[in-house]
This record gives sequence, C-alpha cells and structure tokens, in this order.
Amino acid sequence: MGTLSLNRIDHLLWLGRYLERAFTTQRFILTAYDRVADRALDDIDGDWKGQLVDLGFNCETETPLEFFQRCLFNRDNPSSVARSMDAAYDNAIACRDALGTESLGYIQMAVNALEASSASDSPLLDLQLVQDNIMAFKGCIDDFVVDDAARCLVKCGMTVERIDLCARLRYRLDGIPHEVDRLASRLDRTGASYSRQAVKELAAQAFDPAFPQNIDDKGLERMIACANGIFA
Repeated sequence: MGTLSLNRIDHLLWLGRYLERAFTTQRFILTAYDRVADRALDDIDGDWKGQLVDLGFNCETETPLEFFQRCLFNRDNPSSVARSMDAAYDNAIACRDALGTESLGYIQMAVNALEASSASDSPLLDLQLVQDNIMAFKGCIDDFVVDDAARCLVKCGMTVERIDLCARLRYRLDGIPHEVDRLASRLDRTGASYSRQAVKELAAQAFDPAFPQNIDDKGLERMIACANGIFA
C-alpha cells in the first residue's frame, strides 16, 4: 500500500467521491431546473423525470422545483449536495495533513458558498462558487499535494463517482470512455489494491462501438457495478 494506511486510502477515495457527487449532482440539478423552469409545475413528463426519480424525486408528493430545493440543501436527503459536501469535508479533515491547508481551504469555501446559497433568495451566484471552489481544489492538489499516491486516490475517487453518476442518471454518457481512460492511467499510482477484472469489464463496455447509443438499463447497471467494484 506504499506510505498510505488503509484508513487514509479510504478517506482520500471518499473525499474524491463525495466532492464529485456534489459537483455532478449540482450540475445535473441546475441543468434540469433550466429545462423545467418554463413549464407548469405539474408538468412532470419528459426524459428527465426518471433521472430525478433516481435521485429521490417523488412525483406524487412534490413538484420538481420543490425537489430541486431539497436536493440542493436538505441534509436529511442522502442525495443532496449539502449532504455530499458535509461528507467530503469530514473526509478532508481526516487526511488534512496529506492535503495541506491550501487544498483544504477550497473545500471549506465550497461549504461556505453552499450555506450562503441556501439562505439567499438568488442562490445561483453562490451555487456557481460551489462549483468554482471544487474545480479550484482539483487544481490546487496538483500544486500543493506532494504525495502522488494521495493525489491519484482523490482523482480516482472523483472519476469512479463521475462514471457512477453519469451512468445512473444517463447523463453525459459520451464522456465515460474518457473518464475510463483517465482512471486507468492513475490506478497503479495510488498504491491501493483494486480489481483489474472490474476495470477490464468497465473498459469493454465504455469502448464498445455501440456505446452509448445502444446501451440499455441492464448494461448501465453493469457499468455502475463495475465502477463501484474497482476499489471494493
């Protein structure tokens, strides 16, 4: 495992996963919001409906706009951006000596921006700051995290989560092959054990000439299972 303990490896992977979960969920929610905003609130038909259900949307008890608010800010919702940012912060604190104060500061600023947006009547600017600070964190670890294994663990966590969410939400599927390439280039640098079979199966799906046009729900479920099986 190199110089990193199993516990530290776990925290770094999940830091990456939770940050990416917050980032991609927020992007997806705001994209869906733009598509719904001009519709009647009871118009819940459309190709985004099933995707929202995967995030916990209950069309019998709430409107899409009510759900967007809950999915962004409600910590009781396990799919919410707020819940993911809290978990990312907890994992970052647990390995703060590997990350450094500069990198940790961007996570704190993202948490602060999310808190500000939840209290604002016009939250979009602060929500953009959440995205900006997560992106800044990604760049910061390249400059300030000395341990290559630690950097790669965070980035592998982000990539695994992005593949999982994009497949789960049927969102930007055409970007998955690139993510698989990036993941494969970093795995051996993490010092962590991983399933080569899961990586092989994931790559076979992502680089199938028929992907993503002809992939069905069963194929997406298998892709999600492979992604989550890499570090299991």
